[in-house]
Amino acid sequence: MTEAQKIAQNTIIQISGKAITIAFALIGFGLMARYLGQEGFGYFSTVYAFLAIFGILIDLGLQMTTTRLISDPAENESQILSNALTIRLIASIIFLGLAPLVVLFFPYAKIIKIGVALATIGFVFSSLIATLTSLFQRRLIMHKIVIAEVAARIVFLAALIFAVYFNLGILAIISTLVLESFLAFIVLFYFAGKLISLKPSFQFPVWKKILTATWPIALTIALNLIYFKGDIFIMSLIRSQAEVGLYGAPYRILEVLINIAYLFLGLILPLLATTVAVKNFDKLKVVVQTAFDFLIVLSLPMIVGGYFLGRPIMVLMAGPDFAVSGEIIKILLLATAAIFIASLFGYVVVALGKQKQMIKFYLLNAVISIVGYSIFISQYGYWGAAWMTVFTEAFILITAAYVMKKNINFLPNLKLLVKALLASLIMAVPLYLLPQINFIILIFTGALVYFAALYLLKGFNQQLILELVKTKKDETIEN
Repeated sequence: MTEAQKIAQNTIIQISGKAITIAFALIGFGLMARYLGQEGFGYFSTVYAFLAIFGILIDLGLQMTTTRLISDPAENESQILSNALTIRLIASIIFLGLAPLVVLFFPYAKIIKIGVALATIGFVFSSLIATLTSLFQRRLIMHKIVIAEVAARIVFLAALIFAVYFNLGILAIISTLVLESFLAFIVLFYFAGKLISLKPSFQFPVWKKILTATWPIALTIALNLIYFKGDIFIMSLIRSQAEVGLYGAPYRILEVLINIAYLFLGLILPLLATTVAVKNFDKLKVVVQTAFDFLIVLSLPMIVGGYFLGRPIMVLMAGPDFAVSGEIIKILLLATAAIFIASLFGYVVVALGKQKQMIKFYLLNAVISIVGYSIFISQYGYWGAAWMTVFTEAFILITAAYVMKKNINFLPNLKLLVKALLASLIMAVPLYLLPQINFIILIFTGALVYFAALYLLKGFNQQLILELVKTKKDETIEN
């Protein structure tokens, strides 16, 4: 089997596995939303939004930094990963340990405060998983992560069904997510141990190297999460938990969609880092253009389709109590598309080692978002939160594009964007004219029309795809 065939096989396995985990995630979301209702899901959303604030302190950008460092053939892979994991574990224990104490001073219901203490355990394991992911990204064996995710998600779904069936309450629901994170970490740690030696490491020169490289990323991610999670956090303080639930439900869908993009970008980051390391900027531009085109093909029909199908999607997933969420998701899908493209440009900036140039923009955006959320959520509730989210994500998209252009004098061409937009508008015709058709059939009809139209418009650039595969093949052979 050739290297290209191995890469293709790995990618197919990964996509298939990810499709399974996403399906399980959506089923789990539907069960939780229907079981907890608007207010209960508001409690659930508040717990995780509150913990996300503390997650800012432990992220440290270690996944991206570690991936970039071990992509350099001159670095010791085992040494970097062992020290990065140790840093992450210590940071998790220190900062997440504060969450159950700090939440006591907030005007939340007792059940939320207990939920924060319980969910903290799952956050620790999730933070370690994020660092381990670097190893599998670097070696282009992401199917190992898929295996861990699928196994953990199966157990999670079984435990969730058990909790709902026996009416065990919101704390049992949170416990199923803690169990999922724990199992995924155990499986990934086992796989990683088969590849390299991992142990607690306190090699402070290595710590210095990692922390020196990661602090700009850590700061930008911290500022990013402030505006990404700030809306639900602020809403939980000034609006009802029912409103938080109605907004948190489509937000959960948004997070699933973002994970799809990060799945793809996780494969792209090592390629970006490698091409930068060898200063092959022509190849870098090919990879960026290909990734941009892929994300555009994914994003535009998502926005247009969501406009017509947002309400039935939320009713199907979460039940009739969340019909209003179907209108909110139409707005949040605009933010999702912006996140897709901004993440790609952000990964390029990280690969170039120019993340410091983004700090001022993330800081400005964090300040604007906190002020904006406070004003607009107070006046307009979840509508204000949704549109403010679109603004903040669009701001980061524009500034990340600016920084990338400044450093490599390149922005992706928009030829495919125009074709994908036209194909999406053609797709909109049956969605508009046939709303009475079965929802599932309508989705497949829309997808079929979209890809057929895109094909007829010559929107599939096979040459770019072949170039990307060649890039992956070359990178694998060299290492």
